[in-house]
Amino acid sequence: MFKKFWLIKEDDIGKQSVFWNMMSSGLNSIVSMLLLWVVTLLNGVSDAGIFSLGFSTSQMMLTIGNYGMRNYQATDVTNKYSIKVYEASRIVTNIIMMVSVLGFVWFEGYYFEKALITILLCLLKVTDAFDDVYGGYYQVKGRLDIAGKIMSIRIGAYVLGFILTLIFTHNLILSCLISIIISSIILIVLIHSTKIIIPLENPSFQWNKIWNLLTECFPLCISAFLLIYMGNAPKYAIDAYLTAKDQAYYTYLFMPCFVTNLFVGFALQPLLVRLSKSWVHKEYRKFIKLCGLIFAGALFISALIIIAGAILGCPILSIVFGVSLSSYTQVLVVLLIGGAFFAFAVIEQVILTVMRRQVYLLVGFGIASAIAMLISGILVKKFALLGAAYAYTISAGTLFLVLAFMIFIFLYLKKKKNK
Repeated sequence: MFKKFWLIKEDDIGKQSVFWNMMSSGLNSIVSMLLLWVVTLLNGVSDAGIFSLGFSTSQMMLTIGNYGMRNYQATDVTNKYSIKVYEASRIVTNIIMMVSVLGFVWFEGYYFEKALITILLCLLKVTDAFDDVYGGYYQVKGRLDIAGKIMSIRIGAYVLGFILTLIFTHNLILSCLISIIISSIILIVLIHSTKIIIPLENPSFQWNKIWNLLTECFPLCISAFLLIYMGNAPKYAIDAYLTAKDQAYYTYLFMPCFVTNLFVGFALQPLLVRLSKSWVHKEYRKFIKLCGLIFAGALFISALIIIAGAILGCPILSIVFGVSLSSYTQVLVVLLIGGAFFAFAVIEQVILTVMRRQVYLLVGFGIASAIAMLISGILVKKFALLGAAYAYTISAGTLFLVLAFMIFIFLYLKKKKNK
């Protein structure tokens, strides 16, 4: 049934990989905005505030499920670990993720509906986590197009299921349940169908290898978790000091920040293997040139987005979400600057991972997250939503500077060693 869908000419693989990577990255980046828009339209701003906080928490918890492993797996060009080990490790990390979610909602003292929505959105992210590990496998095999197709179809289907269910029932909990069922079924069917092209094996619980893999990727997991926490800290401060309506407004204004990350993702994923090979083969000039190309593109895109956001951002967001955001232009611009710093930090994270210096990420993310935790509450109490924007941008800028300093130091030491 799917044979023609997966079998394509070898000359077309590169083009389709670019297209489907763009398609899947685009869908993944806008899904939270689309679902939030639908919830706002059908259930109102208060429900949108609850949903947005739950979705943000699920994205943070997904970093435990993914364990920061995708970039490591995609750059594992020496096949140090088999797909069987990656599969088994993903089962382990997703169990840890869901236990962590239960602990989180209990610690935060969420009431039943808020807790259940958060838990269900995290279960939906479990399907994202398994999609991710197979996507990394296809990428290593030179078939990033397959990874993009599966993600695109799965996200499109569960988003449609969520929207239709909410239209007919206005029930957030039921809508989340339907999304989980649809996403799970489609993922299983599509992954199974790829066996005609790329052989797959069942998970193998070789605990010594799983332990070694988890140990190597632990800094990436903690770094990814802290990276999302850094962005969520202002939201938790809003949850503590402001209203669900304010939470929704902040999330509306925060949405354009993902645009920079979207375009960076387009450029970054196809270049990951090339970056890794240039580093492994000690082609350092080529490596630096590729890094510079990515940064230059991200800087150009960020400048355009900040300028466009300052002029058109709030009017467009007001129309899209049906609320008046005209008085929040300053908040939006500050957030867009923070989003640019965030995108640059993601690039730096990948570079340090390719250099196999991922353990040092803990320093940068630890510092930035500590700053976010310390200043978010203070700034939100004093400046409300503008304070939340300041907190996000200050912590993102700190992270960017710390990681940039580390990269320059490691490149300098490598250059000095090779003289």
